[in-house]
Amino acid sequence: MKKIRFYSFAIAGVIALFILAGGYAAAQTPQKAEASKLTTCPNCGMVLKEWAHTNHEFTNPEGSFRTCSIHCLADMSQKSGTQPKDVNVALHLYPEKMIPAGTAVYVIGSKDPGTMTQVSKLAFESKEAAEKFTGEKGGKAGNFADALAAATEELPKAKLMIQTNRKNKGKIVDPVDQDRCPVCNMIRSKYPNFNAQLIMADKKRFHFCSTQCLFMFLQEPRKHGATTAEVGDVWLHDQVSGRYLFAKNAYYVVGSKVHGPMGPEAIAFDLKSEAADFAKANDGQVFKFEKVTPTAIKAK
Repeated sequence: MKKIRFYSFAIAGVIALFILAGGYAAAQTPQKAEASKLTTCPNCGMVLKEWAHTNHEFTNPEGSFRTCSIHCLADMSQKSGTQPKDVNVALHLYPEKMIPAGTAVYVIGSKDPGTMTQVSKLAFESKEAAEKFTGEKGGKAGNFADALAAATEELPKAKLMIQTNRKNKGKIVDPVDQDRCPVCNMIRSKYPNFNAQLIMADKKRFHFCSTQCLFMFLQEPRKHGATTAEVGDVWLHDQVSGRYLFAKNAYYVVGSKVHGPMGPEAIAFDLKSEAADFAKANDGQVFKFEKVTPTAIKAK
């Protein structure tokens, strides 16, 4: 009887372990997420998981962020006029692991590609790991300050290259003469300094004559012809350079005396300092994307 009880307990224990192991394995099995649910870079909109080997995390006075690359970290720092703090970086060969960037060894200019740049800046946990990598793939070892300085220096050239690539790949499409704004029906190409565009989650693209119409659309997408309310990438123009900006990380002057095709505008800037200078000269307040609404635009 004692043996039977012992075997019963033993069998029950094995079954319990099997169930727990199965549950653990299921919990550890990565699930493929829907594209619309994946976390994206706040600076460029790219899916972070697709560029995991160059991800950076940091904080600044505007919040905590995770970017696809040191390029986007440098760009956000230049945009906001602040230095990043508490920076962590993913290891190039082990992207699931992040370490303090201040302790990482960066290899700059190797044969392995980086992200958003022609000159890669890849992080390693130790000098030995970096030296082994440079022996195979080339490049020069440096620290975080070296990598950030290199990324910052190349921003003007990189931004032009990135915009060209986005146009070549169809991520940005210039409006043509027959395109009309879905909000006001005006011809969008007539207003090159103010027109904007976005892509919905279902890949349908909409062009707008102005930022006022853009934000009116964003408030009620289905009212203006969208079949979904999920918005993907949004693009508009920098007031200073005329270059396309990723709208979700631009700075906007709202309530200024400078008007566009629909009257009051949310005038976009790449740099916070330039937005502040414009607001000082032309009235208005500086907002980030999530604070801009049609009501705020028309308030004055």
